[in-house]
Formats: sequence, C-alpha cells, structure tokens
Amino acid sequence: MEDKVYFDLEKVPLRSEREERRNKRKKRFLVFLLCLLFFLCGTIGGYVLFRVIHPTYDADTKDVIGEIEYAMDHYWLYADDYDDLISELEDKALYGMTDFEDDPYTSYMSKEELNEFSDSINMDYVGIGVEYSYYDSIAVVKKVFKNSPAEKAGVMAGDIIKEIDGESIEGFTSDDIRERVLGTEGTEVVITFLRGGELIDIPIIRGPVNNTVYAYQEDDYVVMELNSFGADTGSECMRYLDEYTDLDKIIIDLRNDSGGYQSSVKELCGLFIGNNEVYLRQKGLDGVEIADKTSAKKTYDNFKKIILLVNENTASAAEVFTICLKECLEDVTVVGVTTYGKGVIQTTRLLNNGGALKMTSYYWYSPNGTSIHGTGIVPDVEVWMPEIYYQLYYALEEDETYEQDCVADAVRLAQQSLDYLNYPVARTDGYFDQSLADCLRDYKIGKGLNADAVLDAQTFELIISDVSREIATNPDKDLQMIKAKELLHENQY
Repeated sequence: MEDKVYFDLEKVPLRSEREERRNKRKKRFLVFLLCLLFFLCGTIGGYVLFRVIHPTYDADTKDVIGEIEYAMDHYWLYADDYDDLISELEDKALYGMTDFEDDPYTSYMSKEELNEFSDSINMDYVGIGVEYSYYDSIAVVKKVFKNSPAEKAGVMAGDIIKEIDGESIEGFTSDDIRERVLGTEGTEVVITFLRGGELIDIPIIRGPVNNTVYAYQEDDYVVMELNSFGADTGSECMRYLDEYTDLDKIIIDLRNDSGGYQSSVKELCGLFIGNNEVYLRQKGLDGVEIADKTSAKKTYDNFKKIILLVNENTASAAEVFTICLKECLEDVTVVGVTTYGKGVIQTTRLLNNGGALKMTSYYWYSPNGTSIHGTGIVPDVEVWMPEIYYQLYYALEEDETYEQDCVADAVRLAQQSLDYLNYPVARTDGYFDQSLADCLRDYKIGKGLNADAVLDAQTFELIISDVSREIATNPDKDLQMIKAKELLHENQY
C-alpha cells in the first residue's frame, strides 16, 4: 500500500506576519543558544570538578573502568560504607590485572600488603616471636624464636592459642590473629593458651623480632637454621659464623625457607663459595643471559663438610643457595625431600599509589646452567619425616565424638598421632579398633580426663598439641636431622 502524502495549502502571510514569525524564530534560536551554552558550561565544569575529586575518572565512553567508578560512586547502594571507594575499586582492578593462572608469583600489592611482604621476608617486626599454623580454627604454635618475647615469657611449641586479650579467636582469620598480636614495642598482650589440658594466661611484652638466622654449636659441628633471606641475613650469619671459625663441619637447615631477596642470597653464597664468583645465571624476556656474581665481605672456607637440609617447602632463594653450594663446593650433601621448584625471579616496582607490582621477570639457572623450575632439587639422600608431619589438623565440633568400630578421618589422625607419641596403636587407617580404644584410655588417664574410649573434641585438641610440641622440640623425632648428623661423621675414625 502506498504511503499517503498530504500537502497543506497555506496562505501567504502578510509582511507584518512574516516579520513577527521571523522575530519569534530569532528569539527561539537565542534561547536555544543560551541553553546550549549553559549545558556545555555545566558539563565541562562538572567534568573538571569530578576529575579533581576523582582523578581516575575519564568521561570517554570507552573507558569502562572510569564508567564503573562513576556509576558505583554515585549510585551503588553500599557506596557510603567505604571511606575511599574509588581507591577500593582501583585496588580490585589492579588485583585482577595481575592475576594469571600460569604465573602465581606476579601480583599487585597495596601499600599495606607491601609492608607486610617486606616484614615477612625480613622477619623484622614488633610482636612476640612465634610461628604458628592456623587451619580450621586450630592455631598451634609450631616454633618459638630464640631470644624472642614469647620465649622469655614461657611460650612453648605445641601451645594452642585460644584467646587474645580475653577475646576468643573463634571465627578469626589468620590475619585477625596477626593484627591482634602485633603492636607497639613495650606494650603487653595477654594470650590464653591450651597446654596439657589446662588454659593458661601468659602476659607477653611486645618487642622487636628479627629471626632470619639462628646458629649453635653441637659437639664438633655447627647447626645453622636459615628461616628467610632477608635484607640483614648476611650480617646475621656473619655474627654467628665468626664464633665458629675453628670448626670444619656445618649443617645448614633450609627446611620451610621459602626464599627472600636476591641481594641476600648473593651475599650468603659468597660467604661460602667466595667473593666475585658466579652463583646464579638469569635470563629475561630479551633472551640475554646474565651471570650474576657473589658479593661478600669475607669467606668462611673453614667449613670443609656441609650438609644442607631441605624439604618440599624449601623454595626460591633457598633453592638458589642449595644448588650453588652443591655445584661450587666439594663436600656438600643435600638431605631431605625434593624442594619446591621455583626457578623464576620477581622484581618489585613501586607504584604512585604507594603499592607495588611484584612481577616475574627472569628465569634463573644454577652456576652450571641447570634449571630447577617445576622440578625442584632432588636430594642426594632422601629422608621423609613421619607421616603425621605432613597432615593438616582441624577442629572437631563440640559435640562430635567417635567410638569403637566407626571409620573416620579424625580417627585416622588420632591413630597416627598417638603412634607418633609412642602409644601402641595397631592400625592407622581410620578404623576405630580395640587398640585405639585402649590407647585413648591410657592417654586420657595421663591427662587427668575421664578414662573412657571416646575420641571427643577436647581429647583430639590435646593430641594435636602434644604432637606439635613433639615435632618442634624432640630431636629424636627429627629423622632428617638425625640422618644429617650421621652423614656428617661418616668415614671418621
């Protein structure tokens, strides 16, 4: 069907009518111009003002981040819950930009996280000086640092943290515990621990903690624990090693040392292999290989026999140190289990917002050109710790119990734990048999508890505490260290 077209038959206006219509059109045009001017002034002024308040916003419709920031800052229901929503949004965007599944080491760090990262490497902070594991509401002290406020106050490995300044840690995250324990030097924190079935309050005066290294003499050799490669680790090592220049054997414990600064491992390698020696090779995006050399003030060449203790958590700088000494010195033996296998180096770039970009920048190789990335360092002598050493504990519900003839993972953990504590359990597969019932009765009698054969939450927690203390403090249970000492004295008469 054709569209209909209508023509209006309008009369021709008189001169006066034409002028009146022309004047009306002029007025309408002037009004339009004024409206347009006010609109542009308002838009431009608002944009400039918003840019001053929110410098990240860009009115360009292609700037999706700017659009999201503007929309959420103006219309999000919960916007007023944040003191600085724009900074929060920017951080979230930056976290996302640096999150890659194939590179777990590259990440954005906020200003606060950067400070925590540095403190964790340097182990330099004001607190109490303990290392603890926290899994499923169980916070167990794994290690008490030497000469720390915690050691002076009487804290022991195996103690379970229950309250901090009278507040239960139930529902806390690991960060919540850390925030409440750290504080100002000279201030007091009262921590309630579960130890041997009793709750004890221990007041601890916070103080500086710096424990990347600890060394001591045992018989005719040195044992040196390297916990991290921090900024001052080289100087700390020298203070200890200066005391043992008359000894020629050393065990260096790198277990659970997850690395640190390249400048630190550069110095520590130099303490043993000499100054200006190649300890590491690295290759970046351009494919150019650079041989990095040691930089050390002195060399401790009195150590003719070296045992390096490693485990699955020995990583990064600790792996550089391990393979460097293995390749560059004659009598070096690596004992333990295969290391983590981190063969890449990160660089940290400070950002204008106070945060930092921690970015994978290089592959690293041993002095002889070996890469351990993804494979780790296989020990010369493989020694595993007892099975319980590798288990994760968890808390039982308050009313959760297990009795004879049931099967459960908690039963398996109790069996392995009691076996480690030298109770004569017959099996460790999770089936609650008669031998476990007998061992539980004996264990409870020793703790002053009701002597029944029930595995309940309280008993389970006590077993966890005892096992953790035994692992941390009983050298007769440290199979890897025992083997290291045996090897240290092989071929000696």
